[in-house]
Amino acid sequence: MTEILPNIPRAVTGLAEWLACVVYIVVLPRRWGVVGTVVTVAGGLVLLVGVQLFAGTLPQYLWTLGMGLAATSMLAFVAVATTVNLRDAGYVTARAFVLAELVASLEWQIHTFYFHPEPGVTTLFPTLALLAFYAGAFGAAHMLERRHFDSTAPAVGPRMLAIAAAMALGTFALSNLSFVTPNTPFSGELSREVFYIRTLVDLAGYIALYAQHEQLRKQRADLEVAAMDAVLRTQHDQYLAAKRDIEAVSRASHDLKHHLAVIRAELDPERRGRQLDALEETLDEFGAAFDTGNPVLDTVLTSKARYCRSRGINFTAVADGAALGFVDVMDLASICGNALDNAIESVLRLRDPEQRLIRVAVFNQARFVVMKFENYFDGELRYEEGELATRKTGDMHGLGLKSIRHAAEKYGGEATFSGRENWFTLTVLLPIS
Repeated sequence: MTEILPNIPRAVTGLAEWLACVVYIVVLPRRWGVVGTVVTVAGGLVLLVGVQLFAGTLPQYLWTLGMGLAATSMLAFVAVATTVNLRDAGYVTARAFVLAELVASLEWQIHTFYFHPEPGVTTLFPTLALLAFYAGAFGAAHMLERRHFDSTAPAVGPRMLAIAAAMALGTFALSNLSFVTPNTPFSGELSREVFYIRTLVDLAGYIALYAQHEQLRKQRADLEVAAMDAVLRTQHDQYLAAKRDIEAVSRASHDLKHHLAVIRAELDPERRGRQLDALEETLDEFGAAFDTGNPVLDTVLTSKARYCRSRGINFTAVADGAALGFVDVMDLASICGNALDNAIESVLRLRDPEQRLIRVAVFNQARFVVMKFENYFDGELRYEEGELATRKTGDMHGLGLKSIRHAAEKYGGEATFSGRENWFTLTVLLPIS
């Protein structure tokens, strides 16, 4: 005689779905503070358990409708508790749904092996065992998923969302196929056999979704490294070009002695005036040279100052370049080049030429080198997923600040930014080794 085992209680399923959502909510950027999040999470528990209990009252032919309501409730819970967009919330919900199915199925399989035909969760020990198992399983899931998100949104596209949704739907359909009909090559006939199939299929589905996200992270990391490398190479090329310009200026300065000799010998006051005017224009063209004690910083500041002069930007810099002797050429060029490029791009958007102001300061302070880049701006700082939102578009979106932060962290330092009274300040702090 075939043993008929009870299915997972609806309240237990709702609890698993709630805990699966919580696993992802705590690793995503949250919409509310501590109190608001606690209230939202408590409301989510009532919602998901309530939906499962309601679905249990529906006729058998509306079983899929009940599961659809549960998935929709999970989506709403994630969307309300976090700041991710609807597409990301759908992607996370697909993963949470499969995780909930896996943990609930595995726990109930163990539960029925040890406690059936005992009353089940109505007795104290099985209930404590269930809670302990859920705590361990979802705690382990949290440890795995924390490295995937770490308070950042997944930022998936329509294709990734469709793949995740198809995986979740396929996993759910195959794992529950035996409950619908045993007359397929993928169905089981015995109760325990059905439970094994459900658990194994759910495990395969979770592994597939986990591997999908790992591949997504790897692709993004490769693209970001390639883009950052392109930024570094561009900054280095700019540095070399600026260095050549300064060498040309140095050669031209030697010719000034001959120009001065000609001017001194000129007796016609009118012609002498024209020659002086021409000399002044030459000096204006090459007069933005810096001598900070660091040739790399001199080159970058001189190049950017000349560019600012040609665009009507008021550029000032007070820098002790000798303190940056321990910083690699590529890293220093990347930090200064990206910071000044961002500042120049920002002030060029200002309509009032008097507001086009950029200030640079480099100095020692308590065994640290402080690099400050300030520019006037006319808006408010916006943040997306915990990062400063850039106005740039395309593949290089936001890579300037990431490149600066990466270079600073290479030396055990940090890069921070702030906005106050229409001044944007980027501060790079490097410990003196």
